[in-house]
Amino acid sequence: MTRHRSTQRIDSVAPPIRMPATLGRYTPVAIAIFSVLNAAQAQQSGTAIGIGGLEEVTVTASKRTENLQDVPIAVTAIDSQALDRMQIRSFNDYALKVPSLSFTESRPGNAQMTLRGISSGTNSSAGSLPTVGMYLDEQPVTTISGPIDIHMYDIARVEVLPGPQGTLYGASSEAGTVRVITNKPDPGNFAAGYNLELNTIKNGTVGGTAKGFVNLPISEKVAARLVGWYEERSGYIDNVYGTVVGSGVEINNAGFEK
Repeated sequence: MTRHRSTQRIDSVAPPIRMPATLGRYTPVAIAIFSVLNAAQAQQSGTAIGIGGLEEVTVTASKRTENLQDVPIAVTAIDSQALDRMQIRSFNDYALKVPSLSFTESRPGNAQMTLRGISSGTNSSAGSLPTVGMYLDEQPVTTISGPIDIHMYDIARVEVLPGPQGTLYGASSEAGTVRVITNKPDPGNFAAGYNLELNTIKNGTVGGTAKGFVNLPISEKVAARLVGWYEERSGYIDNVYGTVVGSGVEINNAGFEK
């Protein structure tokens, strides 16, 4: 094995450049700040949660199909694979995965969403409208008592758009918009699937879920997609017999006594 080495002699050497002590002292700090700003800008343009490696995520946040990295607004997206991997089944599950989204819940099905720290401050029927809009596909489902807790099955992705979205999504989107996108019918392929779950609680009852979907191509351009589910939650509190009297009317729970 033969190695060749070439050398070159430099006859003239430029004098060393002296850096002021103050500049050299603060240069690492400036580089660190610059790196943090670049990382923040990259996260602001588009974030995909729960995706390993480089993968293209398609969103429709700006009313057209685009790659998440090309969307000029801040979007956080959770695709179908991430939803299955993180076992997201309800609003509470995916709301906890989005950094800019928080919520307070007084009782099941009655939550107040907050994006970027902005909220209406109330979720009563006599208060103001929410500041975070809720959409199922292109249909607004924003209610004054909080977001609708959609059963998270056969869902393509969840998109969260922080910041004012009144131009694209109208009222109740001053702080942002949450979009739940379902899987669309596919006229090119037949597909079906199901999921069964059985659970129990110690000293309680047996519960479980049964859900499934079927995609039926009808023609080259027409298809139907049917989705259904049934859920029975395990109980651990005995529903004993009781009566309530109000306005002269007595109501009991005889039909639900266990």
